[in-house]
Amino acid sequence: MIYLIITTSINTKYDPVNEEHRKKQYINSITTTLNYIKSSSIHPILVENNGYRSTYLDDVARQHGCDIVYTNNNSMTCEHKGVNELEDIKDVIKSYNINDNDMIIKLTGRYCPLNKSFFDMVEKTDHDAFVKFFNICSKQYVNDDCVLGLFAIRCKYLKEFQYECKLSAEVEFARFIRKTIDHDKLNEVDTLSLQCCFAYDLYILNV
Repeated sequence: MIYLIITTSINTKYDPVNEEHRKKQYINSITTTLNYIKSSSIHPILVENNGYRSTYLDDVARQHGCDIVYTNNNSMTCEHKGVNELEDIKDVIKSYNINDNDMIIKLTGRYCPLNKSFFDMVEKTDHDAFVKFFNICSKQYVNDDCVLGLFAIRCKYLKEFQYECKLSAEVEFARFIRKTIDHDKLNEVDTLSLQCCFAYDLYILNV
C-alpha cells in the first residue's frame, strides 16, 4: 500500500505568516496534488497540527475524498519545525496502523507538484526510499543534504528515525538515509518536479 501524507500547519509559529497567501497556497497545491493521484492506488491523508477544529482543509478533503487528521503537535516546543512535522507523520502512522513495508510519500502541503512524475515513479519502481539529495541554498547536489518537501520511504524507516537537533533537519534525514537504506534500494531522484515556496520569504524554487 502507498500512502501520501500531506503535512500542513495553518498557524505555524516558525515563520512569518500571511494568512490569506498561506491559505491560497494550501488550497491550490493540495488540490493540484489530489487531482494528479485521483486515478492511482495512492491513499492520501492530510494532517494539520493545531488541534481538532473546523478549517478550510475540511472542504478540500471532502471535495476530493481525502482523509484528514488533526494533531496538537504544533504546541510542542522544538528546535525546528521538522520535529513537529515528523510527529504528525508518526501520529498518522499510528492512527491508520500503517504496515512497516507500506510506502509513505511525504509532501509539504504548500509545495506544488508540477506533474505526477514522482507519484508514478513510486508506484512503478521498487525501492525502499526516493530522495533528492540537494542543498536548497547552493542549489547543488550534496551527498548528505536533501529536500524534505517531497520524498518517499518505507514506513519502518520513518518509525525508526528521530531528530537529534544537532544539525539541520535536511542533513540529519539525509545522513539517516545514507546510513540505513541499502544503496541498491535507494532511488536518488534527479528531479522532483516540485515547486517549493519557502515560508520565511516566499522565495520560489523548482527542484
